[in-house]
Amino acid sequence: MKKTLGKSLVLIISITLLFACVVPVCGKSLDIPEDVHYILIDSKTGLVMAEQNADIQIKPASLTKILTAIVALENGDLQQEMTVSNAAVNDIGRGGMNIGIMAGETGLTLENMLNVMLIKSANETANIIAENLAPSRSEFMDIMNERAREIGAANTYFVNPSGKDTEKEDAPHVTTARDIAVMARYAMTIPEFRKIVSTEYYYGMPPSTNKHANGWDPLGLRNTNKFLWYDNTYNYTFEGEEREYTVTGMKTGYTGAAGNNLVISATGEDGMELICVVMHVMHSNKVYSYASQLLDHGFRNYSLQKISEQGQSVKTVIVKEAAGDNNILELVTETGFEAALPVGSGIQSIRTHIEIDSEIKAPIQKGRVLGYIEYKIEDAVLGRINIVAARQVLRSTEGISELTGAQAEEKESQYSYSLLAVLLSLCAFVMIRTVLKRISRKLKKKRCQQQLYRSR
Repeated sequence: MKKTLGKSLVLIISITLLFACVVPVCGKSLDIPEDVHYILIDSKTGLVMAEQNADIQIKPASLTKILTAIVALENGDLQQEMTVSNAAVNDIGRGGMNIGIMAGETGLTLENMLNVMLIKSANETANIIAENLAPSRSEFMDIMNERAREIGAANTYFVNPSGKDTEKEDAPHVTTARDIAVMARYAMTIPEFRKIVSTEYYYGMPPSTNKHANGWDPLGLRNTNKFLWYDNTYNYTFEGEEREYTVTGMKTGYTGAAGNNLVISATGEDGMELICVVMHVMHSNKVYSYASQLLDHGFRNYSLQKISEQGQSVKTVIVKEAAGDNNILELVTETGFEAALPVGSGIQSIRTHIEIDSEIKAPIQKGRVLGYIEYKIEDAVLGRINIVAARQVLRSTEGISELTGAQAEEKESQYSYSLLAVLLSLCAFVMIRTVLKRISRKLKKKRCQQQLYRSR
């Protein structure tokens, strides 16, 4: 898209609220120990609502599998049958979670492995996925780390697809709470991922295989995420009023070195979805308590607010080469825009940054994209939407004549040459035909004379 001449226009809707209204809450505002790593963000915009130790590298345990799933879903076929190696089922770390898949087992698909990996957190499934989607596990890890950087997880480096950390070679396996939030936010844009992590029980394993004649637990494989058990709706109080949010899924992780780790996504009554990451908690039940505190904080202090409506006027521009006096064009928003904002702040806390094409020239169709408007709060970009033409603008016929005058002369010249070529061809044809007729008459006359001579 062409940029405006000079620096971009920046429109200030109004003065930003006091800094304290939008600065992410620190650990002292919540009853969470200082050694816990956490971050709470808005899923749609990435706006940080609370954080502590979010950029310190630590071990993530099975939260690693969020990135494993992203790479698998973007590169694999869900119906692809998996080959199970001896190394895949054995290299799961000391005490690593597994469901007992055996080397050489057949009839298992990528879809099966993804569900078991994300729901039951089985380590062998991560290895099986890696070995089947890349020539080797190490090459799969190269793909994972590159994808992490592309998504925006700059402080992440993984050496295995499961998150195991009990061996010496696992030592470099690290990430941060912020990076996990970035990966989780991206993963939730993939429909299959969102569906899997919201599932309490998985019943999709084959009823039998060559290694499991009776299949797996007929009651299903239960999600390790206890927020999904029984009822995934949770109540909180807002200004004396009872409200609720719904947990939409995500992932657990535990090792002795990493502690208890949890990622939770939840949606409020107004449609605002939050993502909460809690890491390095040494007590299993506490990780859920801390996550509940963070989600309550988010839903009590932030709400989904409408920033702009569809078709809302942004500005007017002059259209070059427009017909008549029809050169003033209104630019409007292509869609509406909503964002999570501090309760009571309103849109006065939002700054907008507008980019318009440097040259707008007729003809223009209604709805044509001519720029965008970006919404910010403090230094955080909430998102952007397109700016489009509110109506059609026709091109001036005078402008067309001026533009095509030289072309018309060129076409006239080309026509003259073409006509001359046709005339020359016609003359040549007539001359050749005349010559041929003369030759034909002479031959005919000669034959007649020969016939008379013979008849004498």
